[in-house]
Amino acid sequence: MCLGVVLIILGLVCAGYGYTQNNTLEAQISSLLQSGATNPGTIFIFLGIGVAIVGVLLCIYSIVRKK
Repeated sequence: MCLGVVLIILGLVCAGYGYTQNNTLEAQISSLLQSGATNPGTIFIFLGIGVAIVGVLLCIYSIVRKK
């Protein structure tokens, strides 16, 4: 449970850092889809979202397992 909460916080911080690296999320995604080029901000955003999802799944798993 504790690891899941830490991963959620880490994921949100990482996504927030990536968002501040670039202009907007829409501009980053359109740049990725049109030219295929990624910048560090986009990588941090997707990495942060992934880590946060893993954290949520760990929290849910630990709550279900306790019952």
